[in-house]
This record gives sequence, structure tokens and C-alpha cells, in this order.
Amino acid sequence: MAMQINTTSNPNSSNILQRSRAGLDVLGAMLKYSSTSLRSVAREDFLATEQGAKLAREHAEGNSSADDIAERVDAAIDLAASLPIHRIERFVQRYVAEEMMSRNVVSVEEMRDYHMMQDATPVQGAGGTLELDPAAPLPAYYEGVHYHLSPHGTDDYDLGGKGSGIGRVFRYGGFAAVPPGSNIGAQRVNVVQQFRQSDLKRILEIGCGGIFTLMSINRVFPKAELIGCDLNGQGLVEGFRMAERVGLKVTLRQCDARDTGEADGSIDGVFSYALHHEAPVEVNREIFREVFRILRSGGEIVISDPPPFRAVDIFDAVLLEWDNDHREEPYFRETCLANWEDELRAIGFVDVEGYALGDHGYPWVTRAVKP
Repeated sequence: MAMQINTTSNPNSSNILQRSRAGLDVLGAMLKYSSTSLRSVAREDFLATEQGAKLAREHAEGNSSADDIAERVDAAIDLAASLPIHRIERFVQRYVAEEMMSRNVVSVEEMRDYHMMQDATPVQGAGGTLELDPAAPLPAYYEGVHYHLSPHGTDDYDLGGKGSGIGRVFRYGGFAAVPPGSNIGAQRVNVVQQFRQSDLKRILEIGCGGIFTLMSINRVFPKAELIGCDLNGQGLVEGFRMAERVGLKVTLRQCDARDTGEADGSIDGVFSYALHHEAPVEVNREIFREVFRILRSGGEIVISDPPPFRAVDIFDAVLLEWDNDHREEPYFRETCLANWEDELRAIGFVDVEGYALGDHGYPWVTRAVKP
């Protein structure tokens, strides 16, 4: 289930009261400052040490096993934790991560009547389909996890899909794998453009969360039939309302990405955005096998996820690994040590590539073709 951030909302949107906007904007400024000014000093401090310079050289040489990389990253984590500016920068990151979630809930509750009125207002439908399965079980690997430090569960809050408070904080970038100054909306379109073919007719996004990425897919493939699947019923309901309002015809289906309900060879392209780091490696293997089954011969998969440790410098690897324990991303470490290219080849995909589109390895793209 990909985290969906509404970065397309007008920063001056009236669906947040001024007092909440002010608090969220302060958090956004703190995030920007920590990820630029503080982080640049922390990086310099790290590389100025003899051990840090040695770790950086060894990591840059590449050709290391996953175990060697893990050992090197752990040594870098211990070194970084001894540096005061790095500790301060990480403290600010953690504070913002916790506080923005709570403030987002407050901002939504302040506008509860507005959101309920919006939901009750009829819209001219786009002809899409919403397929909900309230009995769909949450997978075992979700147990006890509050992804991204969210104070409510997947479907435990009736307004969980509302509000744009998180987008206000994140619009400057500088969180998790996203470098400061990133334009997430433009990056999504750029990643969608990594499909090799320009005439895909049926495209499925796995772990869609809502429709923000499907809107990007529609920009690149305006004639394609769009399908999105996710386990989060609240996100699908909210996404479907938005799709109907903006005239985007989509099929949204509540299901596990390991069992999409699509027929063998029925899909031309499969897309995923910020999904695979939220599940164990073995679960991802099951997802890749399902994708292989539903793709037609010549069909493509394009993945955008945080970069592997091997693809970034050692200090960036420290920042990525931090999310595993401190931003409630329990599978970040194992997936950043994994090699999706090798996993896709093992299943039978060909023309497999992994590469970065921007600085610091982000967005990281993995793409492949079913023969």
C-alpha cells in the first residue's frame, strides 16, 4: 500500500483552517531547514572523519555483497550517531514526522462538516468502477505496524483519506528517500514515462492508495484503461470520489497485490510507486510472480521505490536506513539491501534495468519486460 501524498493541492487551499495551516507550514520550514542546512553540515562532518572517508571510499568502489553493504552501513550509522549536528538533524526529522501526522488529523477534524458535505454532494460521474471487499484480510506483515507514524490504522478513521496537511509539509521534499527541493508530482510523471511503449492499452497500478499516481499515468497514456488496486478501502473510496469529480474513468479494486483478480496475460503495463519498501522481500517476490502472470507477452513493469543502498553514497544509505526504525518503515532495510533487478530476472523477466532519474538516487526506477 503506497503512501499517497496530495502534493497537487493548492498550498492556500481553504479546506484547512488558518491556525492549522500555520502550524503545518512551520513543520514544513523545519523539514526544509533540517534537510538542507543541517544535513549538509552533518554530511561534511561525517566525511571529515578518517573512518567516514574510508567508509565512503569503500562504498563507492561497489561490487560488494549484501552482507558487506549491511556491515558497512551499520558502521556508518554508529559513526553518524556520534556527530552532534547529525543527531540534531535526525531529531528534527523525527519531530516533524510525528507532529505532522497529529496536526493533519486535527486539521481534518476542524473541517469535518465541510468534508461530510463534500461527500454528500452529487457529482457527474466519469463512469468508473469501485470494487470494495470489506472482508479482504490485512496481511500478517501489517500486524502492529503504524506506517509512517500514522496515529490511526489503515481503515480505522472515517476521515483517514481527507486533508492535504501532509502535502503542505512534504511539498519541499527532504524526507525519507526524497531529496530536498523535489517536485513529487513532476517526478511521478517522469517515472511513468519510463515505460518503453507509448501505446499501452490496459495499465494496472498496484498499491495505488488513491488516484494521484493514476492521474499521472493518465497524463502520459490518456487513452489507456486504468486500474488501481490496494488493500486500503478508505483510500480507494476517497480516490474514487475524486476521480468521478475530475472526470477520470478508473477501476479501483480492494485486493492484495499478490492476487489482483486479473486474468492471465490481460495487462499491458504494471506500475508501482513507493510500494515495495513497505513489504518484506518474500512478499515482493510473490507480487512479482503475480505481475508476471497477468502481463501479456511483451508487457512491462515499471517500479519507483527508494534506491538500494548500493546505488547511493554511504551517508545517504545512513539516512535511508534511519527510516526503518524511526519512521515506522520496518521493511526499509531489507528492501534497500535487496536487488529487484535480480529478483525480476529470476522470475523470468528480460530487459531488466535499474537506474536513477535524479540526485541521490531518487527517483530510482526498475523496469522489465515479460518475454
